[in-house]
Order: sequence, then structure tokens, then C-alpha cells
Amino acid sequence: MAETFLVAIVDQDREDLALAIAAEEGSMDGTVMHGAGLGFPDHMTFLGVTYQGRESVCIWELDEERAERIARRLNLELDLLQPYNGLAFTLDAQALAGMQFVGGPAQP
Repeated sequence: MAETFLVAIVDQDREDLALAIAAEEGSMDGTVMHGAGLGFPDHMTFLGVTYQGRESVCIWELDEERAERIARRLNLELDLLQPYNGLAFTLDAQALAGMQFVGGPAQP
């Protein structure tokens, strides 16, 4: 069973939905980081003030099959395939350099 990282970048308003979908698929643990969508075009202006959306990056370490199933659900159910709505994708954990897993042996 290959370990895979599932990464979902979503608007903070959709963060709870993303976490709920992952939990429905059996993934209870994950990491959430907050940031600003500086790479996206301006979403809205109000009285001359530009709103730059707040984004959440959610990361889970899962088996490959579960990660891909959740990524598909996130992309479809949260409409992430539309421009500027976010994205969900998987990364092969074995192909990443410099990552140390909690509880695992340190790699040189």
C-alpha cells in the first residue's frame, strides 16, 4: 500500500466541507494551513478596496486509493475544477525529498 499525500487548496469558506468529505471517506487526521490567494486575480473590490480571498491548504497522508477517491470528490462536490475555486490533487509520498514522517525513522 503506497502512501500518498492528498493536497486540497480551497477557499476558507469551503474548508469545513473539505474536511467533512475527507472524514466521510475515513480520513480523520490532516493538516490545515491558512493563507491569502495572492496569485489569483482580484476577486472583488468594494469602495476601492480589493478583496483577496483567504485560502486553506489541507493535507492528508493516506493510502493511494483513498487519496484519489477523496480528491475526485473534492474536485466535483466543491466545484474545484472551475477557475479560481481551488484544486485537489495527490502526490506520491515516496517521490518527495526532505519529508520526515512522524513516528518513522529519520532518513539521511
